[in-house]
Amino acid sequence: MRQFVTPSNRIGRAACTRVFEGGHTFRLAAGDRAIAVLRGVCVEEKRVFIVRDRRFPGPVIEGPQPIVATIAKPLALQWFDHHGLAVIARAWISAAASTRGAR
Repeated sequence: MRQFVTPSNRIGRAACTRVFEGGHTFRLAAGDRAIAVLRGVCVEEKRVFIVRDRRFPGPVIEGPQPIVATIAKPLALQWFDHHGLAVIARAWISAAASTRGAR
C-alpha cells in the first residue's frame, strides 16, 4: 500500500492533528494512510480550530514544509487521536535516537 500523506501546501483543506516531539512535527490528516514527519515545529497553514493549545516547544515555522519521513499509519489510528499519535511519535524519536547511537 502506498503511504499517502496530504502535501504540505494543501493541508489547510484537511482536518488534521499535530504532535510536536523531539524537534519534529508529526501530522496525521483525515484520509491519510501515513503520518507525515516534518523537521521543527511546523504549522503549515493558518490555524483555524484548536481543541487544545499549549506553548510550542520552539520557534514556529509557517508555510509549506518538506516532509522528511513518513510512518505507516496503524489501521485503528484516527486522524483526531492525538494521544495515539503522540505514542507513535515518541517511539519514532526513540528508534531514531537508538539508530544514531548504533553508528
